[in-house]
Amino acid sequence: MILKLVKLLLTTIMFLGITLSSNAQQCNAVPFMKKGAILEYTQYNKKGKKEGTTTHETISTSGDANDISAIIKATVKDQKDKETFDTEYKATCTNGLFSLDMLRFFNFDKLSEHSKNNLSLKIDGDVLEFPVGMKPGDDLDNGNITIKVNSDDFTLVTMTFKVFNREIIGEETITTPAGTYKCKKVTFDFESKFGILNVKGTGVEWYYKDVVVVKSESYNKKGKLIGYHELTAIQ
Repeated sequence: MILKLVKLLLTTIMFLGITLSSNAQQCNAVPFMKKGAILEYTQYNKKGKKEGTTTHETISTSGDANDISAIIKATVKDQKDKETFDTEYKATCTNGLFSLDMLRFFNFDKLSEHSKNNLSLKIDGDVLEFPVGMKPGDDLDNGNITIKVNSDDFTLVTMTFKVFNREIIGEETITTPAGTYKCKKVTFDFESKFGILNVKGTGVEWYYKDVVVVKSESYNKKGKLIGYHELTAIQ
């Protein structure tokens, strides 16, 4: 009896060790969890015309193999390659569970429009989680973010963005200028408000290693393409 219990205990320990090791490898294997990593995305309108680029550079990391945090700087440039805006957001991975600030999924062009003339931005948002071992049919959590554009103590405009009904619907191989990637395909609904302007629609995103966006498409409530962006360079 004691021998059986010892064997069971050893088997459990070995299983947990393998699981933690696998999760740690997943954390370390994701490109943006390494200091100095750079991911470049190019934005296009509904006709496929380039509108600008956003570069995500990991400027610092902390923690160990099982619990890593990264600070990522996003720099926005227009179609003439002129820098218009930059901000920072946080990514974390704990035993394979990834969390990204909702700011990562906000329309940076809108922030660029309101980040001038000594205006300040007050940001209050959730994090989106990407569990280890995501598979088709899984539902993912919702996310909300509110950004207030302030002049001194006065709020000039409030912008909100929320995503919901996120679901993994399959796996697809996607090719972009940055390479070819086997991805999880995720659909979702969104609603954004910019002052009095209210926009509702749907989106499709393809994730490499469960958390790296390779391509993202946005559609209006009539199902017509609004625009898209895709990974065009990675370092």
